[in-house]
Amino acid sequence: MKQHVKEYIDKFNEQDVSVEYKCVNALQKTPWRINAFVCDVLRTAWESGQLWEGLPARENIDVPPYPFDVDPKELREDQLPAFKDFKARRNAIYNENARNMSRRIQVERTIQLAEEYLEHDNFWFVWQLDFRGRKYPVESFLSPQNADYSKALLEFSTPATMDNDEDAKWLAIHGANVFGVDKVSLEDRELWAYMNIENAKGVLADPLGNKWWQDADKPWQALAWCKEWAEYNIVRERGFGEPYETRLPCASDGSCNGLQHLSAMLRDAEGGRAVNLTPNKVPQDIYSDVAKRTTALLEQEGTLMARQLLEIGVCRKICKRPVMIVPYSGTRHSCRDYIKDALEEKCRGRNPWDDNFFEPSLYLAGFVWDAINEVIVSAFSAMNYIKEIAKLYVENNLSFSWLTPTNLVVRQFYPNSSVRRIRSHLNGSLISLRYRETQDDTIDKRKMLSGASPNFVHSLDAAALTLTVSKCVDAGLTDFAMVHDSYGTHSPNMPLLNDKLREAFVEMYEEHDVLRELYEKAVKDLPQEVDVPPPPEQGTLNLKEVLESDYFFA
Repeated sequence: MKQHVKEYIDKFNEQDVSVEYKCVNALQKTPWRINAFVCDVLRTAWESGQLWEGLPARENIDVPPYPFDVDPKELREDQLPAFKDFKARRNAIYNENARNMSRRIQVERTIQLAEEYLEHDNFWFVWQLDFRGRKYPVESFLSPQNADYSKALLEFSTPATMDNDEDAKWLAIHGANVFGVDKVSLEDRELWAYMNIENAKGVLADPLGNKWWQDADKPWQALAWCKEWAEYNIVRERGFGEPYETRLPCASDGSCNGLQHLSAMLRDAEGGRAVNLTPNKVPQDIYSDVAKRTTALLEQEGTLMARQLLEIGVCRKICKRPVMIVPYSGTRHSCRDYIKDALEEKCRGRNPWDDNFFEPSLYLAGFVWDAINEVIVSAFSAMNYIKEIAKLYVENNLSFSWLTPTNLVVRQFYPNSSVRRIRSHLNGSLISLRYRETQDDTIDKRKMLSGASPNFVHSLDAAALTLTVSKCVDAGLTDFAMVHDSYGTHSPNMPLLNDKLREAFVEMYEEHDVLRELYEKAVKDLPQEVDVPPPPEQGTLNLKEVLESDYFFA
């Protein structure tokens, strides 16, 4: 955990954080190896020059030629709109080409590392904590927390034996999840996998020619799954004359995990139902709930824009990112940015706005934001309370701090800083660099307040992961693929992991009223004359229902 403030380090050392050490050590003890099948396909695909889902284009997008025969300063008034559109398209291409260059470097370096480590039967990642307690491998390219293709390159070095279909249940579910078949019941996901055995075998036989896996939400992890699923079923069809040893990490993902934590701390029954804290026969989908409410609000309008948007259709995909950012201090402005991206993906070339999505996204953002406020009311009350407490710390020129359920002291401190620009030359080209330079020890009030709620929630999802790993270690589990709100291990061990993550979540919130603890710490930290408001009242959610909820993590 990278910290340099002595006051913080002293407070850290006063706490019993043995459970944090236990978690990090378990993650670091997990041995990995390279999936040679995926590595070979990835290298060949990357060098083919073709477009592959999940990878950037190898070549830059051509910049359109200047469409006029006179200097921009000499353009007529009626030519200016076309010139403005040309500049916008040109700048968008420049930006996309710049992004693709960094992505290409990422892909190439990741493949190089994978090829370098192909010869090793075991290797391990070093893990560290950020200031909130979140766990990260210390590796910028190849890691179980990086891009889809990076995750697909990795498999557990230690295998687990699958002797029957029950052992393979979560391998089947994992396949449906990476293909995007995750809005249906677990039984239907498992059935989907068995209905696609021949497709998986086809991919195993000819992964570059049979591109079925390219249609998946996570195509490279889907490729890895096709190999594992096809090989398992070949053994299965032979009658299990020999057990199948699986090394593929299978994952169980939280259902809008930030809102799950906010609903739990408030005991919000309605919000908890929407994010699967309560048992249901099929998974609840808060993104679809917001999409339906947005549609209803638009139907009450009589404007041309509302009618056009209703014709396009407000789907869950348009509302997903705006909902996801709510627990992390998302704003109406960031909501508009994500809606613009979603509209571009959904109906580029097929819309009444000539592919100019600024106005429709700005218009739609207001309705989506109103719908979010109606669907997840309680979450905002918790977020506003956390921000209110942070404001009291800021007003007294103190860093905002709290204690997590794992005894970890979190210190949020954003000092004022300025951006310095440096121009230099590299290989004959002029480059411009920027970096932030801390000005002094005074607090950046805006960052402190905007970061309070997301950092608080992140510290809680980190604590839940820590407690889950600790419980799993006690139960004998040794291999982990953990990504904040996505918990993974071998398929035969997934039932145990799923039980322990639910137990850890319930115990954490039954034993810790985190908003009350935040209040009590503020009373202790702040001057006596500061009036610290009490936390909002809790609702009626029975946390033990999480233990019976199949779709809490699924």
